[in-house]
Amino acid sequence: MSNQGENMIKKIFAATILLCILTGCSRGRETVEYITFGALIPLTGEYFSEGLRALNGIQLAKKRINENGGVMGKKLDIIILNDRGCEEYILEQYAVLMERGVTAIIGSSYSSVTMVLAEAANRDGIPVISPTATNFLVTYGRENVFRAIFIDEYQAMAIAHFARNTLEAETALIMRGDTTGWGLMGDVFAEEFERLGGRVIAKENYENRPGITNILVTHMANVPDVIFNPDAALASANLIHTAMMLGYYDTYFLGSDLWDGILSYIYEPAARQNVYYTSPFTADDTDGMVAAFVRDFFIEFSQMPLSSSAAAHSAVFILAEAIETAGSTDWVDIVSAMRSGEFDVVTGTISFDENNNPRTNVYVIEIKEGLYLMREKIVKY
Repeated sequence: MSNQGENMIKKIFAATILLCILTGCSRGRETVEYITFGALIPLTGEYFSEGLRALNGIQLAKKRINENGGVMGKKLDIIILNDRGCEEYILEQYAVLMERGVTAIIGSSYSSVTMVLAEAANRDGIPVISPTATNFLVTYGRENVFRAIFIDEYQAMAIAHFARNTLEAETALIMRGDTTGWGLMGDVFAEEFERLGGRVIAKENYENRPGITNILVTHMANVPDVIFNPDAALASANLIHTAMMLGYYDTYFLGSDLWDGILSYIYEPAARQNVYYTSPFTADDTDGMVAAFVRDFFIEFSQMPLSSSAAAHSAVFILAEAIETAGSTDWVDIVSAMRSGEFDVVTGTISFDENNNPRTNVYVIEIKEGLYLMREKIVKY
């Protein structure tokens, strides 16, 4: 070998040594440690739109947490499975997450499905937090099951307060699609509305659109100031359209958090007025944390967040902060930190009562000119 070749080898060797010093050479790849959550949400089926909104909130929360150092110095990973909004299938998916050894579970979106998840998780002891399940039975008597949203009774009282004191309504008609969960909301609304001096002219149950029409025709001779209907968004949009066609132009239509996304179903411009519903979140709150969330969400997904996105985002942060506070991934320690902690998240400052329900703000959202706008912020009613 020539002297020139030897000099070249020496230079390459020296450069390699210098690179190792600067970059930290090792024989193997750097090991990344993870803390893993599970998430069960409906990504297909009747409730897929709710699940997709929750999915975006979860993904953004994971990204923000990892950009800020992760959880206990470890990367956060979230295994997201489709529960199809199905009470039977969610148990199969829950079993998959348990086999994967997740630290905690976020889910599901609706109360009936979450109830099944809550029963299974209660037996095992794993921490569970639902973003948007509002039935009080989901968490009742279950120390390890939480929610990131108010319960049905709480929002029903808040919207009754709004109807009586803000809209100055004297009379109310209550319409509902069943007589159990949403029926209970109607009863609570009626009690609070009458306590505040209003009069409930009737409580009516319906099964389908012809049933809605028949009820509205019956009350045309004595049109109420407000109609409260805590049914899902599609059925409620049908009610509003039907009422407009029958001439209920001066009636206010009031709903629950289930109306999140209702603009997707209201196609008549005339029906986009006098419509209000309760929500745990609004994108036009001037709070700095909310503004940052809305900005990041829009940059990430090219759309404005609705309440299910914000509640799912909050659920992830609540679990992450509880683990940081506990300094442990032990289920008992996480549950203890959640029950005793106070969490500043995009849906407000949350602490949990004896039944793991947050007592937090209720926003009244108004549909106006094709937009969701905050009409009123009811602070811990």
